[in-house]
Amino acid sequence: MKNLESFECKKCNECCRQPGYVYLSEEEAEAAARFLKKDIYEFVNQFCDLLDRRQLVLKKLEDEACIFLTKEGCRVHPAKPRQCRDFPVKWRTVKSLSYCEGLKKLRFSN
Repeated sequence: MKNLESFECKKCNECCRQPGYVYLSEEEAEAAARFLKKDIYEFVNQFCDLLDRRQLVLKKLEDEACIFLTKEGCRVHPAKPRQCRDFPVKWRTVKSLSYCEGLKKLRFSN
């Protein structure tokens, strides 16, 4: 896709409703815990799962939405994980074009 550097998020939050995992580094978990004013252990127990007994991931709701997605958007936006910050400029899937309003606008403006 051309001109991804001009991507502008439309805050549709559809990326936060997709199946899959949001992986967390130790530093990202600590930053989100600080942002929420929680102890790291409390944060991990409340908001994370351990995938394959070694990788920390954010919990998902039953409908696959991110545990931090609210009506207003991301509850931890200032401390959101790199995976979230990097979408869709550094990573995306073919399906991203069907749900991301910012990508749709960029795609049709080229």
